[in-house]
Amino acid sequence: MPVLAVGLSHHQVASDDLTQFAACAEQASASLRASHGVSGLIMLSTCNRCELYIDAENFHQTVRLTRDLLTKAGAGDLVGVMDVYGLRNAVQHLFEVSCGLDSMVVGESEIAGQVRSSLQAYSEQAGPALHRLFRMALGTSKSIANATALGAMGRSVASVALDLVETRHGHLAGRRALLVGTGAYAGVVTADLIRRGAQVFVYSSSGRATAFAQTHPVNPVGDDRLPDALALAQVLVACSGRGRRANRITARQVSDARAASVGPLPVVDLALARDVSPELAMTPGIDLIDLDVVGEHAPTDHVESLHRARELIDEAVDDYLRTERARLADPAILAVRAYVNQIVAHEIDSVTAHGSPDEAAAVRRSLRRVANAVLHQPTVRAAAAAQDGDLGEFTSALERVFGIEVDQ
Repeated sequence: MPVLAVGLSHHQVASDDLTQFAACAEQASASLRASHGVSGLIMLSTCNRCELYIDAENFHQTVRLTRDLLTKAGAGDLVGVMDVYGLRNAVQHLFEVSCGLDSMVVGESEIAGQVRSSLQAYSEQAGPALHRLFRMALGTSKSIANATALGAMGRSVASVALDLVETRHGHLAGRRALLVGTGAYAGVVTADLIRRGAQVFVYSSSGRATAFAQTHPVNPVGDDRLPDALALAQVLVACSGRGRRANRITARQVSDARAASVGPLPVVDLALARDVSPELAMTPGIDLIDLDVVGEHAPTDHVESLHRARELIDEAVDDYLRTERARLADPAILAVRAYVNQIVAHEIDSVTAHGSPDEAAAVRRSLRRVANAVLHQPTVRAAAAAQDGDLGEFTSALERVFGIEVDQ
């Protein structure tokens, strides 16, 4: 079955549109997975992309169905600008995404983990083909990280945002940083803030700040202390990603808490669904740095590492497609094996019925060695025929020679 991918990323739309599209894609995914001809589906949703990877019988029919379901879910005009990748292009795109080549910050370190998490989250819906594809993508990402400097230069989105804070407002060493959120990304942000010498305080609207502080060198902040923490903060970093409007840090909250505070407050919002109100951008004394701003300041990258990474991706894509084409020969190989094994089993039964147990065991071992030797060349040549596009002719020859019927 061909693999296809559809979706949006930071290349086409801003973060608010991505949030809307992700909600629609999640709503559409259940109906899509249950559709006839769809054998697997994985949704990859990160801070700067949302994509559906689909294992389907019919490429064009599935693309039309996906567009219809997304439109029905409320994606609207976003459906018209989404990317569509098929066959080799879909495979290559996933490999590029997994190693960070297509990220807002090229080579970013979080994306491989996000791809792995998506595979785990959709393990029951993925199907064998997408399992193999995503595992190969993750293996390729690891190989590129080991063979190039892409990982070293590919800093996280958080690092780029905090670099921008220091460029605009000076070093963070010794400053009070208020972190909003305790999710998976919070650990990365905390480590970066501490590396820069900041004193980190953490607040969680779900009440997990104390538990987070037990495993990280931070100071927890409860609901009752949030106004004071906002008043004293010298940088605010939000990364819960919960996307609930009721839990957002609002412009009114910040303005009231900082009525007597002196100096600007850089506010970094790393959540796709926004953890702080966009109105903060218009609040005096607030410098709002969200994902769109980070994208504008993402660094350019080293040409040599990029070139080598693309070479490795091309090789990996070729290997993957070659292996998948070889799998098309499985029905032919299984049919020949069944034919030979049936003959072997008949002979073993005959010897067992008329000979001693020792004789039967010796014949069994001998016949199985012969069977494996006989099957070796047909197995190898069937895989080669599939890779070369000659499987139909090869299968017909097997059926004529052995008198078997191969399931197509």
